[in-house]
Amino acid sequence: MPHADLSNFDPIWSTAYIARNAGLLVWDMLYGIDNTLTPRRQMVEAEEVPADSLTWTFRLREGLKFHDGEPVRALDAVASINRWAARDQMGQMIKAIENELVAIDDRTFRWALKKPYPKMLLALGKIGPPCCFVMPARIAATDPFKQISEYVGSGPMRFVKDEWLPGAKAVFEKFPGYVPRQEPASWLAGGKRIVSDRIEWVIIPDPATAAAALQKGEVDWLELPLPDLVPVLRKNRSLTVDIQDPLGNVGCLIMNHLFPPFNDVRARRAILTAMSQADYMHAYVGDDDKMWKPMPGFFTPGTPLYTEEGGEILKGPRELEAAKRLLAESGYAGEPVTLWRRRTLPTTRRGAT
Repeated sequence: MPHADLSNFDPIWSTAYIARNAGLLVWDMLYGIDNTLTPRRQMVEAEEVPADSLTWTFRLREGLKFHDGEPVRALDAVASINRWAARDQMGQMIKAIENELVAIDDRTFRWALKKPYPKMLLALGKIGPPCCFVMPARIAATDPFKQISEYVGSGPMRFVKDEWLPGAKAVFEKFPGYVPRQEPASWLAGGKRIVSDRIEWVIIPDPATAAAALQKGEVDWLELPLPDLVPVLRKNRSLTVDIQDPLGNVGCLIMNHLFPPFNDVRARRAILTAMSQADYMHAYVGDDDKMWKPMPGFFTPGTPLYTEEGGEILKGPRELEAAKRLLAESGYAGEPVTLWRRRTLPTTRRGAT
């Protein structure tokens, strides 16, 4: 049981993690991020970069096939990069300094730039959606702001569209034509060797029913149980309860700074001055303090980009009177503020409430 329903399946059009997760099964990527957060070659066999870093030449490895039996060609990679770059911020940055992106032969393509882009491999291998999944050129030619309707992949599993029931089930089957890399797997890099012939994602929106299904053996895995139910699951000796991602996730409260009242920085600072991370996190994960920690910053702890620069306002205690003064100075006059959140994820619904 995944954390959400696969209601649409276009991992470029959608930034939902559920579409990204399904995409990682069905499509392969040019590069993959390993367990040290370093981009490594995945579909790429080799790349050549001159000293000025202005021209990147990529060569695909042999044996790459799409699920319809067609070989993966450089034209497919170029078309996929173009569609991805239209929706991704790093892709847009590279496109802004692009001279050309062209296929040279069936296995080689060249990306020429006007100035260096040091994070090229990270951009092509990053796992934050949208990811640079390689699709057949005819599918990648779809308007990036419209959803694709054909799901021919390049990855280790095939999407069984005929069995897809949005709101109920999504099915993936092992693709026998996939050729994994020979090195050991390391997170999303290395050899992707699938040990299951078939994966079924069963959608059960009610968290109590989902937990009961797990305990009865009706499903094998529950990705995101409701925190209140975790103690019950831990008591079941037939189950293993563990943290899937030791890095965790960073929850963000995003204020629309384009419109009142949060177009005034004092109103935004009033929120940060008054809010309590502990209140939000207890609502989100329950009373187990091992499941969260205070974070005076934006970037994920334990990663190369982590910094607490600019996070001083989150380090001190709540100052409600100071927050009231900032709010008054901003000119806020009691207008209603709407908080948007996703109804289908129980944890985020609790945190927003």
